[in-house]
Amino acid sequence: MIHSGRHRIKTHGGLPQGSTCNLAAKLEIYLMWNTGEGATSWRDVSPNVNNAAQTSAPNQPTAVAGGGLDFEDTGSVDDSSWMDFSSFNVPVNTNFLSFIVCKIEDAIATSCYLSDSGAEVFQFTAGNIHQFKTMQGLLNMNHSTVFTVSEDEKVVFMIHRTNDSTGTVRLYKNGLLCDGDGDSGSVQPGNFDLQNLGNKNDSTNFFDGIIYDVGFVNGDTATDKVRDMITDYLCTKHGIEREGHY
Repeated sequence: MIHSGRHRIKTHGGLPQGSTCNLAAKLEIYLMWNTGEGATSWRDVSPNVNNAAQTSAPNQPTAVAGGGLDFEDTGSVDDSSWMDFSSFNVPVNTNFLSFIVCKIEDAIATSCYLSDSGAEVFQFTAGNIHQFKTMQGLLNMNHSTVFTVSEDEKVVFMIHRTNDSTGTVRLYKNGLLCDGDGDSGSVQPGNFDLQNLGNKNDSTNFFDGIIYDVGFVNGDTATDKVRDMITDYLCTKHGIEREGHY
């Protein structure tokens, strides 16, 4: 049981569940801090049991004392780190919530943490720009007017798409909202697949830093309430001050 302010949060598989928000299989994947992460595999605690794995020793991340995996970008596909999981699809005009708790250890440039075998990506491209790309197009979302992400800063970072066919996309750092493109948010309702953790397409844009938690909620259960509850849970668990408000 997690308590945060006036919010009482039941957890299951590490995320708010039960009577408060039943994510069930809509929690596509959740690779959870201190829950089976290792160089060869990271156990998915979602109902889908979609474990991430890396069988090639030179490309395996390193387990961190206290939890999490350390991914390395050496500049070469031969010995940089990443993992793969079974691909899942987010249809066009579908809401979603992507969340990650991470600390980028090197210069923040083209640090991809989720991708497909094609061109779809979720990645930091600078300390003040985040990139989200679907099969239909690309969003470069500049959040410098609200917040930046610094080297060696541990953050809870979220991308939330709402409004179905409108495809409104907003960014959150530790609960603090950046609309991305004015008060109405950026727009990208396109469909995409995901199957890679820590790089783009098993070949480029390697993530250089520690990933502590990463997960994805797919569909109409990705509500504002669920986002707030997950933010509370992750900030409390990792000792990160929540910056946003309800």
